[in-house]
Amino acid sequence: MTNNRILLFLGLLLASAIAGCGGSGDGETFNQPPPPAAIAKTTVGQITAFGSIYVNGVEYNTAGAAYEVDDDVASGDDALAVGMVVNIQGSVDPGGRTGTANSVSYDDDVEGPVSNLATDPNDMDIKTFEVLGVAVQAHRNTTNFEGEDDPGFSFETIADGDNVEVSGDYSGDVLIASYIEKQDALDDDFEAKGTVDQYDGASQFVLILRNGSILNVEVAAGAEIPAAGIADGQYVEVEGTIPDPVNAPDSLLANKVEIEDDDRIDSDDEDEVEIKGLLGYDADTATWSVKGVQLAFGDATVYSPESLADRIADLSADGLYVEVEGQYVDDVLQVREIELEDDELEFKADVSSITVVEARDGSLSLTFGNAIGSVDVQVTAETMFLDDDAMDHYDLNSIMVGDKVEIDARMGADGLIYASNLHLEDDMGYEITGPMDAIDEVSITVMGIEFTIDMDTFFEDGTPTAGNYVEVEDDDGDGIADSVEIED
Repeated sequence: MTNNRILLFLGLLLASAIAGCGGSGDGETFNQPPPPAAIAKTTVGQITAFGSIYVNGVEYNTAGAAYEVDDDVASGDDALAVGMVVNIQGSVDPGGRTGTANSVSYDDDVEGPVSNLATDPNDMDIKTFEVLGVAVQAHRNTTNFEGEDDPGFSFETIADGDNVEVSGDYSGDVLIASYIEKQDALDDDFEAKGTVDQYDGASQFVLILRNGSILNVEVAAGAEIPAAGIADGQYVEVEGTIPDPVNAPDSLLANKVEIEDDDRIDSDDEDEVEIKGLLGYDADTATWSVKGVQLAFGDATVYSPESLADRIADLSADGLYVEVEGQYVDDVLQVREIELEDDELEFKADVSSITVVEARDGSLSLTFGNAIGSVDVQVTAETMFLDDDAMDHYDLNSIMVGDKVEIDARMGADGLIYASNLHLEDDMGYEITGPMDAIDEVSITVMGIEFTIDMDTFFEDGTPTAGNYVEVEDDDGDGIADSVEIED
């Protein structure tokens, strides 16, 4: 037998042996392992975009989900908006990027008339005001403004007397608004949350708000109240009107008093929970919380970065923006992992190039007028897009080279810059806030962007040194820094 015939014969034997191992006979069957199962999870966070719905960097499929918006049944995503803080009950796929929502619920933090509106003298992009005694802070670039019957409602037009609904995240006693909606001109129903005190057993009580302010509540005849009745110490949401807004602006006639969860979870023990928000420390109880959810740290808690553990220990972490994951047990979130996501970088710049992987996955290259250099910023599912003309369905495909954007961002552990908020701008000026690389008699360089400095450049806090966080402004884009300010 020739060598070629021997090789052919052996090949046929091998093929026959392999075929004999198939699934059609009595031989062993080799099956692929099943894919990893999705993880049941409760998620609390801001809506950053739609398609279906993006919350905390996860794209949730909402087909078939139940919706509850301000205690009413809703039909779908069209009842929601970017910036609303929602609770999603559902599951997240093992990769952590997609999930399925079984239910989506939203409830505003407060609704009522704007009063004591003022612009922050230290930052013209911030406005402060009160709603039914609740202190609120709004930001030009991170708060989504909408109007039920006023499409022009915005950061610039908000005024005392506007009836608004606010959703956001508390920093201490101040509600940092991520969403503000101006209500219909004929809507005189208001809402506030707090603790019942001094209930007279009939129709009157005092509602103590989070910041210690009070509302005097009278329960109207026929009002909807808890089945077990009203009692001191209950945390409730009160809905009603203010019969005499001039002489008694803090007196509410309630048509509904409803028991509320004060931590936004509405979840059973042992559930997996993920929350993003401002980390807060309560000195009276010596406890940490995010969005009203009490946290417990243990030896197994993973801190990212590791230095965050020291900041929590010395209490300097109060007010930091974090993502927290863990199990919810006895009304306390047992923290498995906590990650710092504080924004320290800001850019007001031109888009010079765009890389689109998907509608909400890619990067932008930014330039700053005639300044030298560019900065690359990553855009992800966690980026909240804000655009006054196409707010809720705005993504990378909506951006064009030459657009002016304002971006709040953070430096990732991988050394890349990640956008948290992206806002289309009409303003002609340029700004960059970040660590300074170098400075000499003729130029200043921040994150690789070099601006010329001259005798007209204003140094607000003296001359910075390398490593200082600084804000550089170039009002006309000529590449010459008009002002340099050292950031705290």
